[in-house]
Formats: sequence, C-alpha cells, structure tokens
Amino acid sequence: MHFQPTDKIRNKLREVVSQRLTSSADTTILETTLIRGGMYCGRRFSLLGFSVIYFVEEEQIKVYMPSGELERTCTLSDFLADATQLQRAA
Repeated sequence: MHFQPTDKIRNKLREVVSQRLTSSADTTILETTLIRGGMYCGRRFSLLGFSVIYFVEEEQIKVYMPSGELERTCTLSDFLADATQLQRAA
C-alpha cells in the first residue's frame, strides 16, 4: 500500500496559489480520482484554475497553470519540499 500525501499536496497547492494571486486561496479544492486500466493511479487537485496531478506509482507531480500550460514536472518530494520553482514565474 502506498503512502497517500494528499493533505500535504493540498497545503502546498494552497501555498503556491496564495503566492501567485492576490485573492485568497481559501476556497474548496476540487479533487478527482484518476483511474487507469481499472486501477487507481493518482489524483488531480484543482484550485482557482491551477491544477496539480499526482501519479502514485511514479511518485510524480505535474503542475498546470490556469492557462492549461504545464509549468513543472517533478518528484513528489521535490514538490513538497520547495515551491520556489513555481514562484519564479509569478
């Protein structure tokens, strides 16, 4: 069974969005369960147009901007450790 860092991903997404927007990121995060071949493979978290997709097996994160542009692909540990890469483009 895999460790599910969903609370940490939610908190980091709120942090990133708050630093990029002047509005509050206190709204509800929309979560979608991802299924591939009938098996759970990850989650998508969306907040104010920003999206973070977490792939469980790969322990990979993809961050998308409100425009739909892929901003960053990184490991889960890199995403949780430091959001400065995402803050640069602000």
